Amino acid sequence: MKAFLCARAQEIVCGGLMVMLIPAIPDGTSPSLSHPGILSDLLGSCLMDMAKMGLVDEDKVDLFNLPVYSTSPKEVKDAVENNGCFSIERMETTLVPPSVMDIGASNIAEIYNDHVRAVGEGIIKEYFGNDITEKLFELYPKKLADSLSILASGKSSLLFVLLKRTKLPLQNE
Repeated sequence: MKAFLCARAQEIVCGGLMVMLIPAIPDGTSPSLSHPGILSDLLGSCLMDMAKMGLVDEDKVDLFNLPVYSTSPKEVKDAVENNGCFSIERMETTLVPPSVMDIGASNIAEIYNDHVRAVGEGIIKEYFGNDITEKLFELYPKKLADSLSILASGKSSLLFVLLKRTKLPLQNE
């Protein structure tokens, strides 16, 4: 976030505005109780199922790490304040999704499957090879559909942040 804000500070004139939409978790929420944490745990569960089927090495699954991080509104506020080049004109949090149950099991499972696949497929292919990808993303939506109550308990939000450029960048920024 520090590098991002410094780069944007070089591009935006004083008084200019920047809008950020950031997937986030509510302040004080454990990452394991957030939608991204739950989705990662379910993906790990699918990989362990595949290890039990002999499709992947269990030791490799144990060492696998999908680098996903969800920030909180407080962390964003602190990063902006520490940067010093922007003021927060407005910050709003919207919880998402409003109700997992309203969308339907198969629809929500496919939506999350597509999202996780878009984010993680390259890393998964690089680490495990091309052979397991199709099977993994065949199993994953089934596991998601079976786990709607767990997903419904997860917490996530979308953070809307409106920043205003407040000062000229220093020469060493």
